[in-house]
Amino acid sequence: MWAGRQVRRATHSRRRPKPRWAEPPPSRRCSKQPINRGTRVWNPGTNGKQREGGSMLKSKRFREVSYAFAIPALLFYCVFFIYPSLQSFYFSMTDWNGMDPHYRFTGLDNFLGLWNDGRFGAAFRNTIRYAVGLTIGQIVFGLLLAVLVNRGRRADNWFRTVFFSPQVISMIAIGYIWSYILDPINGSLNYLLDWLGLSSLQQDWLGSFKLAIWSVTGVSVWQGAGWCMVIFLANLQSVPQEYIEAASMDGATGLQRFRHVILPLLAPAFTITIVTGMIAGLKMFDLVMVMTKGGPGFATESISSIIYNTAFLDNRFGEATAMGIVMFLIILVITAIQLWALNRRGVEA
Repeated sequence: MWAGRQVRRATHSRRRPKPRWAEPPPSRRCSKQPINRGTRVWNPGTNGKQREGGSMLKSKRFREVSYAFAIPALLFYCVFFIYPSLQSFYFSMTDWNGMDPHYRFTGLDNFLGLWNDGRFGAAFRNTIRYAVGLTIGQIVFGLLLAVLVNRGRRADNWFRTVFFSPQVISMIAIGYIWSYILDPINGSLNYLLDWLGLSSLQQDWLGSFKLAIWSVTGVSVWQGAGWCMVIFLANLQSVPQEYIEAASMDGATGLQRFRHVILPLLAPAFTITIVTGMIAGLKMFDLVMVMTKGGPGFATESISSIIYNTAFLDNRFGEATAMGIVMFLIILVITAIQLWALNRRGVEA
């Protein structure tokens, strides 16, 4: 009997194989699998070095590929921008007429002559008027239009398209269109004033020494207000509504909310519009040449237009190049001062 009990006990002690449904998934098995001799085994002493060497190799290849893509663009930039710019500095100190290969080096005479040139001084003052008037007009009307089309109405998208459409029209076409509108005899503006019974307000908009420059500036404002509207509209839509709701709960009126809550948050939009507006005003050329050609007299002549007339009509390319360099320095200084002042104000705010 004792032997039978031992046999039964040994039989019951044997482990029965588990059914397949009771086995853990292959990812959780703890069985040891044989190591494949062809695979790389982790070694804490060498893995860091191999990884570092691989990253260095990849970064080196990345730099080589980056240089391969950048070199053609860099060569194009040097050939068509850097070299002509340096050559302009040289020709600004000569009496080159644009055609004759023989010219004389004059030093700083061209720059000193601009200081005593009354025509260039008048063009400089006109350019400043263009820049200031264009910047202020675009900001005022662009901000007003952005507020009007930011009310969540169904027709807002249609109005945005209409207000922005002048931005995509060529400046030459705009100049010719407004030249017909502002014509003193057959122009639509004077005809409209006469129809409204305001004949006393009819003017020779492009022939008056006092009104011509502001007429051209107004056309430029009309063309660029849509661009400023888009910049301000993007900034308005990013203003947190919690600030406006908090101001409303404190009893602030709509004007107070706009002045003390919304307007300070539009500082990035003001920075962009002021800088781009000043640069566009300082480079005013196409509207002047199409609408007035610098007249009457030299009342609307800008620095860009006088550069064109001096170079291509008077064949004095040396002096025109000197004017271009002076214009470049003026734009550079004004833009740097603007960015410094606006960034400083933003930091203080």
